[in-house]
Amino acid sequence: MASWTGHVRYTPKYGGRKTTAESWALELAPKSALTAGVNSVRGRERERLSLAGGEVVIYDCEDPADARWAVWLGPWHMTHGLFYAPEWESADIVETFSRVTWTDTPEGLTADGGKRFDVSTEFYATWIAGVGTMMVEAKQAGVSRIPEWRGFGAAAGELWRMPAPPTGDETPFLLVTESAIATLYPWDAPGAGGASVTARAQAGSAQTAADFLSKVKRVEWQA
Repeated sequence: MASWTGHVRYTPKYGGRKTTAESWALELAPKSALTAGVNSVRGRERERLSLAGGEVVIYDCEDPADARWAVWLGPWHMTHGLFYAPEWESADIVETFSRVTWTDTPEGLTADGGKRFDVSTEFYATWIAGVGTMMVEAKQAGVSRIPEWRGFGAAAGELWRMPAPPTGDETPFLLVTESAIATLYPWDAPGAGGASVTARAQAGSAQTAADFLSKVKRVEWQA
């Protein structure tokens, strides 16, 4: 995936209890997206710190002006988020990034909550020009959404067309493989240069999405 984002949400473990109001969330992206991230908040570098084999960089933001944007940079990827007063000091930011263990490889960035935290949400999303947005998550995380009836036998796994959303948007599709679930939301996503491809017949249609997923060779989730 040349252009993608990810999201991780985690909560503390309290013995056998599962209910807690506390939760933290961070975004994931390729390391090459750092400049775009800095520009998006109009950031000015404030501090750099070494952490867990990578580097934490903290920026004062102009947009939003009441926040600091911080990023943990690994060898290939980064995780980032906005921090607000009073919990935006360096120690607060380092603690947030340190609550889970990050594993950065050329294939992707994953989080492990260990004995202290539960990773409740973890997914990646990418945009396919003229096709739509595809979200990929671990199969075990979305197993409750897998239909009970047999799906279409695609190259990578089983494919289902899901119920149409009440918004009138195109019907999403679900592709289930041995380790992952990929949900594709059809729309006329722009190309790498930001231009729409609506000139192409059927761009962003349900049929285009189904054709794309039926030709995908492999979708894997590796923790």
